[in-house]
Amino acid sequence: MHYYFPGMVVGLILMQTAIVAPSLFRNLEIEVFGKVIRDLWPKFFLALGLIGTLSLVSVYLQEDSEFIHYGIAGLTVILSAICYLIIPATNKATDEGNESLFRILHRVSVTSTVVMLISNILYVFF
Repeated sequence: MHYYFPGMVVGLILMQTAIVAPSLFRNLEIEVFGKVIRDLWPKFFLALGLIGTLSLVSVYLQEDSEFIHYGIAGLTVILSAICYLIIPATNKATDEGNESLFRILHRVSVTSTVVMLISNILYVFF
């Protein structure tokens, strides 16, 4: 059962980043796209945090879990929380035209999401 939640993390990240966001960007005016993304992204990171928490519980309840499984589940919770918490600062940087701060915060968010994706893919190999 504890393999189910990392699969959900991988699926959600791939769906959001490879299908939903590019489709919205191609089909919506930039103002509408910005509003939709500002509504969607917090929910995305909250969902990842919830799945990560469920993964932690599942690992705890599984008798043969490895320490690395705790680490990956915990990392998912921590990184999704960081991404969620920096959203207001990222939005403010965008609104104020502070491109350098936006780039830094966006890089943190993207890098964290990639780390969550890769670590949850690797979960099944440990």
